[in-house]
This record gives sequence, structure tokens and C-alpha cells, in this order.
Amino acid sequence: MRSRRLTIPMLLTLLLIAGPLAQATPPSSGDSATVSSSETWTEDAVMDGHVTVADGATLTVNANITMETGSSITVEEGGQLVITNGGLYSDDLNAGLMVNSMFATLTLNFGDLADDGVLQLKLDHVVDSSSKMNVTYDNTTFNASGEDLVQFNVPLNGTDIVINFDSYYFTPTYVLWAKAIHSGGDTNTLMAQEINASDAPLYWFQSGYDVIGHGDVSVTNGEIEGASIHCASLCKFDRSTLTGSAPINAENSSTVVVENSSILGSRTDEDIVLHDQASITYENSQGTGGTTDAWIRLLPQRTLSTNIPNGSLDIYDMGWGANDWNDLTDENGDIVLVEAGGTTEHKRIVAWMDGNGVVHQEDASITLSITSSWGTFSQTIDAPTTSHGTIELNLPFVQVTAVEPETSTAVANKSVSGMVTVTNTGTAAASSVNIWCYAGDEVADTTQIVASLGVGETKQVPFTWYAYQAGDETLNCKPLLPSALDNIASEVVEPNGATSQTVTWEYVEETEEAPLVIYIVVALGFMVLALVVASQARAQREKEYTNHELPAPTMETDEEGEAAAQPEEDATETASIYDLQDSNEQDD
Repeated sequence: MRSRRLTIPMLLTLLLIAGPLAQATPPSSGDSATVSSSETWTEDAVMDGHVTVADGATLTVNANITMETGSSITVEEGGQLVITNGGLYSDDLNAGLMVNSMFATLTLNFGDLADDGVLQLKLDHVVDSSSKMNVTYDNTTFNASGEDLVQFNVPLNGTDIVINFDSYYFTPTYVLWAKAIHSGGDTNTLMAQEINASDAPLYWFQSGYDVIGHGDVSVTNGEIEGASIHCASLCKFDRSTLTGSAPINAENSSTVVVENSSILGSRTDEDIVLHDQASITYENSQGTGGTTDAWIRLLPQRTLSTNIPNGSLDIYDMGWGANDWNDLTDENGDIVLVEAGGTTEHKRIVAWMDGNGVVHQEDASITLSITSSWGTFSQTIDAPTTSHGTIELNLPFVQVTAVEPETSTAVANKSVSGMVTVTNTGTAAASSVNIWCYAGDEVADTTQIVASLGVGETKQVPFTWYAYQAGDETLNCKPLLPSALDNIASEVVEPNGATSQTVTWEYVEETEEAPLVIYIVVALGFMVLALVVASQARAQREKEYTNHELPAPTMETDEEGEAAAQPEEDATETASIYDLQDSNEQDD
């Protein structure tokens, strides 16, 4: 008896546990429910409401669940949604086949309904009456300009009906459904997603319900139709079909796995959007195709930090459209290269798989540069494929380490020579660095000091220093910073320079000692002058004696004509200058 009493409570307990599992169904009246432990839906049903799968819980769907518009399943972090051999289906699909092209083709087959009937194609809007939109079946062409409904007489006996579009119309135009009318008014309708199309991509205008995966979402041998899927952890699709459930949005750090599956129809130009650094495995699968990419990697924005305020940037081949432009960093050296927003999406796509399954990678580059009298400092990098990147420009660091005059005493109004030692400890060379020197607060009078320095190079540059007053002076020399580098002065120059030892300048009394050669020249000059004067005086005296010569003696003749001798004068008698004067002068 004791054992029997124990068996009955155990059975009741098992029934209580098994009861909720057997009755597990989705909400149907707009209610909200939480799955807090393992739960399985095994019966086809309609879901109207909101289900949350809690941390540690698993919701398994082994049935076909029709999702009312606006319903949602949210998987919390640590929870799991597993769809296997079942699916989630929207009750209000809204899709269209884009047909405004020259090559769009639709192939329809309603089965064997009747010998013939009427085919109607519904467009999403009235085509502009001035545009070209020709729709052809067999040899019949219908001009759809100004219309939103296209109609043909067609056979409905199970043969294919091929419709061709020839359009020169740039507004996106979609076929929403095709309807066969036959046998006195009976109709059969194919929705856009059920029509076989070529060069007419399938687009979904909005989703019917949400699947939000903060935890894991796994679909195996299943189908999801008309959903908006958001992944923040793991979203895995294996041997499954997603119709009208793209784009799948994968948050940064999430993982998407698509294997042996199909993703058909997207509300945008991509089936999967990997935000920032989300990862993907995409194998043996088929996307929407055509102009719709299988997946893209989209950055939220693109920012850059540099060590150059107001630096020049040249950007090349950035994003899906390979955009080029020029820009400047701000006063801190930072810049938002591409802001968030719908109009900037192409510049924020850094990788993608196109509709043919070919993977592409952005091949962008960014060049940062700054130009000064020391040279142009520039660096080019591959554009970062993350939302934030950095560039550190290589720069020189110039400093004067020593100022060495050749003496500690000097003469005012004269010069002193010396050496300035300049070094570059930076990571870039600097050319034509001017060194300015100061005596106190005043610019010193020195010869020009210029040096070009390679990375790690030290040079000694000669100088000559002039001072014009007596006293003690020191010479402080420092690099002259180009104005273009003012904003990064601390990065490129040591501003204090180096100071020499004290030089004492003294006045010296000037005693001119003429060189010996000057005296020799002067002496020779006087000698030559004396000789010239003496020569001229001698010539003058000779001239005067010549002009005042004594008269010759008078010769007397005798009777026979012979000259008679005159008596000789006394040998002591000399001619006087007065004897030469005129008689009139003597009388006076």
C-alpha cells in the first residue's frame, strides 16, 4: 500500500510537468508571453502577439506558424530560438518584381485552367504617360504609359506565358501580382514572390513581423518569410530558405552563418548587412542576385585621428563607389571623414559580395601632409576598415645643443667666430633649418646659420658674432620655427635652444702704427721731389747765364789791315754784373 500511495503523487507530478509542454502554443490575441524554460511548438498555428525567450531558455519551432502583422519574437542574451523542419510566415506579404529595364522577363504558369483566358499584371503605381514602358506577350505589345494594369489574352492550358519588358523609365516600377481570369470569372493569382523572373529583382517593401536575436537564432531545414531579422549574437541558416526577410542586420561583434541556403528578395540593395566588425560565413548559398549584393560590411561612420592639426588629407577610392575628395583635420588633428546617414552609405561600405558571389574589398588610401620651409612631411596609409582609424605623421625634432664661441674675451666693434651644434632626434629629415641667435632680448648680429639634418643627424655650423659695446654677453641660439608648424611646435622643436659661455667685450685704444712700406714710399717720394726741384733750379740758373753773356773783345786793325792786339786786362779783374747793365741804368 505504501508503494501505491507514492506512485499516484509521482504520476500527478509528471502530468503537471508534461501538461504545459503538450499545450505549448504561441499567443493568439495580441498578448505578450515569456518562454523561461525549454518550450516546443509542434502544431501549426497563427501567432498574434509578442514572445520573449529568456536567458537560459530555448524555444523550438517544429511547425508552420503564420505571423500576424506587427508580431515579434525576441531572444534575450543567453536564450535560443531554434526553427527546424518548420517555419515562420507573414500573413501580409508586400513584395514586387522590379521591371523598369530593357531586359526584365516574367515566366508564368497557372496550370491547366482553361483553353484561354485573360492575364492581368498589377503595377505598384501609374506609369508616367510621357515615359516608355512597353510590355510584350508573343507578338502583342501593350503600352503601359499612363497605366497601372497590363492585360493580355493568353492560353491557360498549362503552357508557359512569357512576358517581356522594354522600358526607358527611371522610376522604380514593380509588378505586385499576376492574375488569370477564366471560365466565366474564376481567378487564380500568383504573388510577386511566386513568379519566375529574370533581370527583375524581387523587392519587399516592408516586413510583416520581427525576429530580434540578442541571443542565438538557428534555422535548419526551415523557412522564414516576410520577417525583419536582427542579429546581435549568432544567426545560423542551414539548408533553409529566407523569402522577403532581407536584409538581415548583424550588429558589431555578431556572427552570421549561411550554408546551403537561399535568401530571396530584399527590401534594400543587399541581403545581409554586417555592421562594423560582424563576421560572416557564406557557403554554397544563393542570394537575391542581380543588383542586390549578397552581403556588405557597413561602418556606422568613418573617423580619423592624427597628430597634425589643420593637416591636409587626400582621400582616394573610398567606399563602394570609390569616392575621391580632399579635406582638413580640425584644430585637434581629428576629422569625421564620413558621417552616418543614408546619403553616405556608399562611402561607409568597405567590403561586399556582389549578386554573382564575387567578394570585393575597398582599395582606399588616405594621405596626410603638411608643408613648411623645412620640407613637406607626408604619409599614405590604407584607409582603415574600422569606424575609427589613426595616422601618426613622421616629423623632425630639431634642437640646438651647444653654442661655442672661440674665445671668452673680444674687442668691441670686432667679431668673434664659433660653432653652433644642431641635432635632429625626430623621425623625419628637415631641410634649410634657420638658426637665430639672441644677445639678451635682442637679435644678435651674426652671420646666417642654416643646416639641413637627416634623421638622427648632428651638425656643427660655423658662425661669426659682432658686438658694438663693451660688456659681458651670452649668445642664445635656437631654431626658427616655420609658421606652418606653429600648431605642432612641441612636436618638432626644442624652443629654448642653447646658451654660450659669457664673452667679455672690451674697448681697445687705437694706436695706428704705419707699416714700414708706407715710410719707405713716403721717403722715396720726398727724395724724388727734392731731385726734381734741384734739377729744375739748376736748369733755371743755366738759362739765366745764357741770356746775360759778356761782350767779346774789340779787334783794332793797323794800316796794313792786320788786327792789332789789345792790351790784356789784369788777371785779377772780374766782370761785374753792373758792367752788363745798360748805360742809361748806370746814369741813374
